[in-house]
Amino acid sequence: MGRFVLFSVGLVLVTLAIDGYVYLHWRRFAQSRPALRWTLTLYRLLLWIMPLALPGYFLLFRWWEVEPKLARALFFGSWAFYYVPKVPIALVLLVKDGMQQLVRLAMRLRSRPAPLESSTTQTNTARRMSRAEFLQKLGWSAAALPFLAVGNGVLRTRYDFTVHRVSLPVPDLPRALEGLTIGQISDLHAGSFFDDRPAHEAVDLLLALKPDLIVITGDYVNHEADELPLILPALQKLKAELGVWGCLGNHDHYAHTPDVVRRLHEQTPLRLLINAHHTFRIDGARLHLIGTDNTGFRQRFADLPRALAGLEADPNGEEFRLLLAHDPSFWDLEVRPGYPDIDLMLCGHTHGGQIGIELGPLRWGLARLVYERWAGLYVEPAPTPRGRQYLYVNRGVGTVGPPLRLGIRPEITLLTLHRA
Repeated sequence: MGRFVLFSVGLVLVTLAIDGYVYLHWRRFAQSRPALRWTLTLYRLLLWIMPLALPGYFLLFRWWEVEPKLARALFFGSWAFYYVPKVPIALVLLVKDGMQQLVRLAMRLRSRPAPLESSTTQTNTARRMSRAEFLQKLGWSAAALPFLAVGNGVLRTRYDFTVHRVSLPVPDLPRALEGLTIGQISDLHAGSFFDDRPAHEAVDLLLALKPDLIVITGDYVNHEADELPLILPALQKLKAELGVWGCLGNHDHYAHTPDVVRRLHEQTPLRLLINAHHTFRIDGARLHLIGTDNTGFRQRFADLPRALAGLEADPNGEEFRLLLAHDPSFWDLEVRPGYPDIDLMLCGHTHGGQIGIELGPLRWGLARLVYERWAGLYVEPAPTPRGRQYLYVNRGVGTVGPPLRLGIRPEITLLTLHRA
C-alpha cells in the first residue's frame, strides 16, 4: 500500500506539473482570442480532474474485472491520449522559454538607452509583432501533431506487427544445428484485444516464416483466464517441426489463472515448460529446451535447478542450451551468476516500454528506465568454451496499461543459429 501511495503522489505531481505548464502557455494564447476562450474553462476543469483519474481508478475499482473490457481500454486510451502528447509539447515550450530567458539576459548585459522610435522603427516593430503572431499560431498548430501520433498509436500502430530477423553467430555450434530457426512471440495479453483478428494476424505472420521451432515466452492473458478464447483459435493453428513450446509470465499468475491457463492450453499444440526441460536429438547433436515459471516483478516461481534436473549433457559437447524465461531481470538474477552454460535465453515482459524511438542506432524506450536489457539482442561474455551467452528480449504482441504503442511496434521474431 505504501508503494501505491508513493506512486500515486508522484504520478499526480508529475502530470499536474506538465499539464499546468502547458496550460499557462495556452492561456496566454487563448485569452486574446474570443473564439478560444471557452477552452480555458474546460482546460481548468480537466487540469484538476485528470491527475487524480488514474490513481482513483486503481483505488476505487477492481480494474482487472471491469466489464466490458472495452470500457477499460477506453479509459486507459483516453488517459494516454490526454497526457502523452503533453510531454513533447512541454519540452518544446521549456526550450523556447529557456532561449527567451537567455536572450533577455543578453539584452540586459548589453543595456543601452532605447532610441526614439521613428515611423520606420514603428513599421519594423509592427512587422515583428505580426511575425511573432504567425509563429505563435504555427507553433500551436504543430502542437496537434503529438495528439495525432498518439491517436495513430492507439488505433493502428499497436497492431502493426513487425518481423525482426536475428542472426546468432554461435562459436562451436553443433553442425547439425547450423541454420536452425526459432520463431518467438511473447506477451499476447489476450485482454488487450477487442476481437481475435490481431492474434490471427500475428500467428499467420509467424507461420509464414516457417521456423523449425516456435516459442511463446509468457503473458497469455492480462488478468483473467476467460480472456483466452480471444487467442485460442489462433494458437490452435501453430505448428513447427520441433513443436510449439512456452513458459508462463507474471500476468498468467494474476487472479490465480495458471492452472486454468495450463488446462486451456491443452486445446492447442502449445506445450508449457514450467520448471522443466525437453531435449531434442538432431543428427547426433542435442538441443536442450528449458522453461521456467516466472521470477521477477515481485514473483519468485522460477526453479532453474528443478528445470535442469535430469538433463543429460552431450559427452562430446555437441549441444545447445536454450532457456525460456519471461522476465529479463532473471538473466542477472540467476542465469549469468550461476548458469554460464545457458547459451541463449529468450524472454519478453518489457514490451519495449510501448513508447519510445527506434531509428537505426538511436534506440530508447520507456522500459529502459526500469530494465537495463529492455529490447532486442544482448551478447555477454561467459567463462565457458564458447565464451559468450545471448539474451533476446521480445517487444511483445499485445499491450498492458494504456492500449498504445508509439515508436515501439509489436514484434514477431525469427532467430537463426549459425556456427561462428
